[in-house]
Amino acid sequence: MTLKYPNFFENRTTPWRFADVLDFINLHFEVNPNFTYRVGEKENKIDENTNAGVVLAYAQLMDYTFNQTKALFSEHDHFAIAIPESREGKNILELNKIYTKLLQQGNDGDIRLKQFPDFFDIPEDILKLK
Repeated sequence: MTLKYPNFFENRTTPWRFADVLDFINLHFEVNPNFTYRVGEKENKIDENTNAGVVLAYAQLMDYTFNQTKALFSEHDHFAIAIPESREGKNILELNKIYTKLLQQGNDGDIRLKQFPDFFDIPEDILKLK
């Protein structure tokens, strides 16, 4: 029997914020808070950018495209793009850099995190369905 995971985008008709995504994930999943992960060259230690790691783990679990993954970050994606020199949004900036590189290499827009383990090291045991 294959598990059907709750899809954040299913039946969504109104705009959302990053907090809405986290609330959705916490409603449906138990979160293991003790994890490290990597996005491109950005290494994240335990307790560092945990919310971003949880969202990336969810995107990986759902096999979302890069665009869907970026959409989960909502206003944080916009902030990181608008003010890249800030200390905020380093994972999003890495995500954008990787996406651009992959598109330039001829990949189509349907790129998914799971396809490129060299760029992403996100543990699969971060989320457990409730």
